[in-house]
Amino acid sequence: MSLAKKIVFGAAASWFSRGVSIVLGLVLLPILFRTLPKEELGVWLLLGQSGALLGMLDFGFGVTLTRKIAFATGRAGVAQETEFSEASRQEIADLLATGLRLYRGLAVCAFLISFGSGYFYLQSLPLAELNQTSVWIAWGVLCLSQALVLWAAPWTCLLQGVGYVGWDAILTSFVNVLTLLGQILVVLLGGGIVALATVAGIGALLQRGLILGFAKRRRPGLFNSVGSWSPQIFKSMLPLARLAWLTALGGSLILYSDQFVITSLQGAQELTSYRAAWVLVHNFTIVAVTFGLASGVFVSHLWQAGEIAQVHRLLERNVRIGWLVMLTVSGVMLFAGEALFRLWLGPGNFIGLPVLAAFLITETLETQSCIISAASRATGDEAFAWSSLAAGGLKLGLSIWLAHHYGLLGVALGTVFALCLTNHWYVPSRGLKSLQYSRWKLVRSTLLPLAGYLALLSLVLWVVHRWTHNAPALWQLSGAVIAASLLLLPVCWFFVLEAHERTRLGHRFGFRLSLP
Repeated sequence: MSLAKKIVFGAAASWFSRGVSIVLGLVLLPILFRTLPKEELGVWLLLGQSGALLGMLDFGFGVTLTRKIAFATGRAGVAQETEFSEASRQEIADLLATGLRLYRGLAVCAFLISFGSGYFYLQSLPLAELNQTSVWIAWGVLCLSQALVLWAAPWTCLLQGVGYVGWDAILTSFVNVLTLLGQILVVLLGGGIVALATVAGIGALLQRGLILGFAKRRRPGLFNSVGSWSPQIFKSMLPLARLAWLTALGGSLILYSDQFVITSLQGAQELTSYRAAWVLVHNFTIVAVTFGLASGVFVSHLWQAGEIAQVHRLLERNVRIGWLVMLTVSGVMLFAGEALFRLWLGPGNFIGLPVLAAFLITETLETQSCIISAASRATGDEAFAWSSLAAGGLKLGLSIWLAHHYGLLGVALGTVFALCLTNHWYVPSRGLKSLQYSRWKLVRSTLLPLAGYLALLSLVLWVVHRWTHNAPALWQLSGAVIAASLLLLPVCWFFVLEAHERTRLGHRFGFRLSLP
């Protein structure tokens, strides 16, 4: 399989996985809004998003282990379909054995740390109707499920490191489907947050078994070599893992501190509409960065092989895709956001255009930063720890201060200002320098054409909005989506695909539409 096909497969698998999760999540969230009491819903959103924070309790070893396996694969010069030499198999077996022992300890530590730290916050949570015991049980089950996910992490690192990008996403999407369907069922049957957490825990255990079984079937040769714990490997991982963990810590403060600020200052009831809007926007961000994240392992392979020009081609394309997705989504939401939320969650659950606009600004700029940092970090350059920590700390302070003056809008603006002062200028600047890619080339070849696309998109959506603003919500949303899609497709054809790709696709589908 060619490099381009591997990346497309990895991105398509991630898009499929995320798409399935988004669709089922969009179904689950309205059911939660209509079924659970508002306080219980707010607590579940708080616990669910806090559970995502537990992912940083791998202390940066996941990305470091994946990269070491990818570097070993790149040095061996093997493709995904070929076999490794005995020396390469032994090197990877030692990496895997070290990772397995390390992650067994991390899984236990993660459970103890997360469950213990929850004591200091959850006991102070003001609850009028919900039983505190139920909250504790649900939190404990979520902590256990995250520990199980950590336990299985080395197998995911192995799959990604040797080039099986996307397969873990497919397996995870299968588990997510079963988990979300189970959660929908238990809510409709009258279950609460404990039942929701229990279903999540069962899904985590199933995910571990599937990934392990797939790794053994796909790469049985890597399991024939008996690896052993290597103190040297562990010590070599520590510096990079520490920086990766600090980067993740800063990112977690940016992404997941809002719910603590809101519930502490205004109560769990105020979190529902705010969090629903953020989750929707963030899901599109995950879609936008998929190609960038799927390319990371292959950037490591190419960087080891000295193919810098190929790395630049991947970077440029991934940035263009990310910007196009987020600009299109932003346009549709700004012109038809109220109609979207009225159809999705029902009347009265739209957070408002100012807060939504703040989310869109943050997530669009974050898309560019994430794609560039992923490529830069894939070369072994862990240079974003301190900027991420500064962004997280500044975001927390600004959000608390602005929340006292502007409420929920102040919380969202705290993120905008903090990131613009830190990551959103530093990450592109440092990342492009590390990748030996000119900033001015990015401006000329990508950002200036995208500015023209944004202007044209805004004009088209403004015209559609003028025509449909008195129509039912479904017509408003459908008009905006159709108009934006019709504009996006030809732009992707000429701006993302290269000439030979347009020619090949044209021949395959029986037409020819390409520029010289």
